[in-house]
Amino acid sequence: MHRLMAMAIVVAMTICLASCSVHKLIPSKKVKRPKPELIQAALDSICVEGYNLYIAERVNWVSTDSLFAHYSIDDIGGSAIWQPTNNIWRVLFLDKEQKNIILDLRYDVKSEEQVISYDKRPITEMEQSVIDKKNKMLESALDLYGDSLRYDPDYGRPNFDFVRIDENTTRMYMLQGVERSGIIPFGNDFSVDFDNDGNPTAFRRYHHSLIATPNDGEMAMHSHLKDNPYITPTDVCNFQLYHGRMKQLNIFSTALDGFIFYNVKSNFAMFVTREVVDKINKDRP
Repeated sequence: MHRLMAMAIVVAMTICLASCSVHKLIPSKKVKRPKPELIQAALDSICVEGYNLYIAERVNWVSTDSLFAHYSIDDIGGSAIWQPTNNIWRVLFLDKEQKNIILDLRYDVKSEEQVISYDKRPITEMEQSVIDKKNKMLESALDLYGDSLRYDPDYGRPNFDFVRIDENTTRMYMLQGVERSGIIPFGNDFSVDFDNDGNPTAFRRYHHSLIATPNDGEMAMHSHLKDNPYITPTDVCNFQLYHGRMKQLNIFSTALDGFIFYNVKSNFAMFVTREVVDKINKDRP
């Protein structure tokens, strides 16, 4: 299956070679790359993680739209989104007093089944413990790393998403929100890892600035510095959310001295060395 998807992306990538060939002007230095199978394994893992982050954002959008179809903002006192299991997402919205649930959404990733209840009911102890833990994690992240977090209010407020990474790690992402159409907000993206007790264990900045990319072209492209050799989960998520009619995201990796081609439909990324891209450009009529 990966071979078929790789062939499809190789065909698609020829569209971008004119823009990619600009890198031919920069002298290529010999780089020591990981083995191809290790690069592909890393890309596969990132695509899975990024798509899970995309689901978190989509579930948030759907539940919020459903909420405001039944309630006003004055009725709402808080919310929580989490994964009871790897394939199930839950969303809760609380009333102003934060004692009752006014929206309960359950989404099954595998079956794509979605169930929403608007029946007002008391919050359970388990649900309260989830909300308390997420609030604790958010507060800890802001206390420790708040000075390092950046977002551009001209585009929108930041979004916070909590995603299960494995049985021992939950990752909180901060993404640049956008309140205008036609923009893919690459950048202003961070993550904090937490253990099962809600203690922060790692912090990461994915991009060094905001790359607000119009989504009205054939494909999107940007470069990554040496400290960020691969496509990022946030790249995958943002392209899935805002790609418009674009089908492909191309990233020039400084560390790997080559290109990562990501196809939004198949959620698949592959790496092609700059030597190969330069040869294709050279052989083009």
